[in-house]
Amino acid sequence: MRVIVKIILSHEVLEKSQFPQFQKEIERLIESGGKILMLDFSNIAFLKNAELMAVVAIVKLVRDSECILLISAMSEQVRMLFELTRLEQIFQCLPLTSDLAEPLAGLRSVAS
Repeated sequence: MRVIVKIILSHEVLEKSQFPQFQKEIERLIESGGKILMLDFSNIAFLKNAELMAVVAIVKLVRDSECILLISAMSEQVRMLFELTRLEQIFQCLPLTSDLAEPLAGLRSVAS
């Protein structure tokens, strides 16, 4: 059985001062059985450079595990930034109104 962990991002957890603690929490979630991590960007309208680097660090952390990384509720500005940096190629982006009750078949892991 896959365990889905929804992580609601905020600018605060992506800041340099708080990110190490947030990163440890993600590691703990993975170790405790989280197999599908969904980053919810609903509270993020834009990303500063340091925040983008924090998101990349999350990708690297998840890549080293056997987890699937999903993105949900991405604003248009964040989506454009991901397209410009080609990060959209490594994420599975869900529409704003996705229904997680549906099977998550066909999702690729960032570990592959």
